Amino acid sequence: MARLAMTTPLLGCLALCGGLALPLAGATGAKADAAPPIGGGFTGVVAIPVDDPATKAIAGALIKPAGAGPFPTVVYLPGCGNNDWPAPHAMAMATIEHLTSKGVATFFVDSFAARNEPNGVCGVMGNLDDPKTLPLVTRDSNDALAALKVVKTLPGVDTKHIFLMGYSYGGTGALMAVDKANAAGQGTGVTGVIAYFPHCYQGADPAVPVLVMVGDKDDWTPAAKCQALTGKSGFELVVYPGLFHAFTYNFGKPADMLGHHMEFDAKATEDAQQRADAFIAAHLK
Repeated sequence: MARLAMTTPLLGCLALCGGLALPLAGATGAKADAAPPIGGGFTGVVAIPVDDPATKAIAGALIKPAGAGPFPTVVYLPGCGNNDWPAPHAMAMATIEHLTSKGVATFFVDSFAARNEPNGVCGVMGNLDDPKTLPLVTRDSNDALAALKVVKTLPGVDTKHIFLMGYSYGGTGALMAVDKANAAGQGTGVTGVIAYFPHCYQGADPAVPVLVMVGDKDDWTPAAKCQALTGKSGFELVVYPGLFHAFTYNFGKPADMLGHHMEFDAKATEDAQQRADAFIAAHLK
């Protein structure tokens, strides 16, 4: 990751506030008392061992459609905030339900609860030029790779069709995980990456097909940085006119966080989901 370490430090965050208590049945994994803590009310939590001197393992939960499978699987990488905050949590639940209806399993990853980070890492993500952001997004990238190792061992997963899907902080971590400069990410078998409003850091060069979706008024993870990558092989970019950061998160009203504006757009959220569906379907063929 030497080249990545020299690029512009990373990412903007996602969302705000408290919890939608919606436990999800149908996950498969270790006994709950043996698993790390997880946000979001998930059941069937499994441990994801990580190379972290302060934390042995973070948590994941697999939610599958009915039946034996194997199912194509999305590894879901949330934003920089608490996974119980209403806007990101509600969107995660809606996305998981939608994917399940399409016959796609979801492996939800929580990097924060096991590390006793109740507010995630949003507090240091306001300024993407701040060097302290880079180790955190690198950590998220490493967590994504650790999650990939675990999800391949779980029953019902189609190991030939695994996608990374990340939002803002998680989207940047997903891009870093599959970057050609990241030796640890090579040979992981990732089918593709779907990244919602990620920070398209300088020099990014994904080794797998990527779909990025961002608003042209995003003042946190600017569309222009992603447009600079459009010459990369397999890099697909959708820029939504007039939209801001975190346009898929329904805050109830426009919100400002750490000096950046965020605003929900229902029509664009639906369009983005349809594009994600099409991306997954195209790479199942």
